[in-house]
Amino acid sequence: MNNKGLSCSTVILIITMTFQGCTQLGTQVTRMKSSLPGQKKPENLMAAARTCESKNEWMAAREEYEKYLKKNPKSAKACHRLGIVCSHLGDTVAATRYFTQARQLDPNNSELLNDFGYALYQRGQFEAAEKVFMTALHNDSNNSRIINNLALAVGHQGRFKESFSLFRNIMPPAEAHANLAYIHTQRGEGDLALQEYDLALTDDPHLERAGLAAAELVEMKNLTLARQEQEKTNVQLAAKPVVPETQPETELKKQNTQVVSVEVPVQAVPKQSLNRTIPVVREKLISQTSMKKEVPLPTPQPAVSRPLPKQAEDALEISSFRTLDELSLDEEPAIIRISNEKTQEEPMFRAPQEFSDN
Repeated sequence: MNNKGLSCSTVILIITMTFQGCTQLGTQVTRMKSSLPGQKKPENLMAAARTCESKNEWMAAREEYEKYLKKNPKSAKACHRLGIVCSHLGDTVAATRYFTQARQLDPNNSELLNDFGYALYQRGQFEAAEKVFMTALHNDSNNSRIINNLALAVGHQGRFKESFSLFRNIMPPAEAHANLAYIHTQRGEGDLALQEYDLALTDDPHLERAGLAAAELVEMKNLTLARQEQEKTNVQLAAKPVVPETQPETELKKQNTQVVSVEVPVQAVPKQSLNRTIPVVREKLISQTSMKKEVPLPTPQPAVSRPLPKQAEDALEISSFRTLDELSLDEEPAIIRISNEKTQEEPMFRAPQEFSDN
């Protein structure tokens, strides 16, 4: 019985020593892991995040800050920096969440409020930004960065005199006019911006940034006017009715003088028969004696065309061709007289003595 009790006590002692050894071993392992090169301490994580932020490596900085925040969830500084980094990344939802969380952890931090208000200003939330700037200015009334950002938020809401007064609290009049000109430029009020730049250069002709900004603004204005004029011209051209382009005169002449070949049926000319009788007008023969006699000239009468009797026409028609056999010796040549002589047959030819008698 005693032996059994001794055995049980020995077993319990061994188990207790085993558990104590495991606990010590776990502690040693944890210490060894924290000392490994790959494991960073919280302060090292913060330093690495700030290094990435200074190099504008926003994504890497966010990862380092979030690692730090997991190990230190109550760190207002980590939430503050995460709000700035997320604003640069364009993640406005995450930026607002981190800024709000940091403000809850440190409500009187003027730098935190100033950065939060500026993030709201960049998003165009000018009223919300003004409220945050006013809270920050209440905590630190002499902070020039807060006053400058508040003047920007007020000016973008159209309260230019108040904005100019805030600028004048921290800078000379020339620079105040230049900042107000910048606000007008951002609002698309180019003419007012040029007026403010003119005032700034009047107060300080050597204000270089005002001169450069004014020159750039004038160039932008000229480009805008030229573009508007071009658009106006395009609208006028579009309103005019479209007239079809006329072809050149030479082309029209070519089209009008094109030769069109048309096949015209040629009528067959009938061949004349050789046996056809052709009307022939006999020559009028005038005798030599009739030529000697003076014939009184008749008074001219109006010429009246009289149709030739059909019988005379028929008598004048002779055959085109007659053989020698067809001609008769009894036939005498036809003599036509054109005179007042008596119808007396005379020989065709006369002797020379006959001319002297007459």
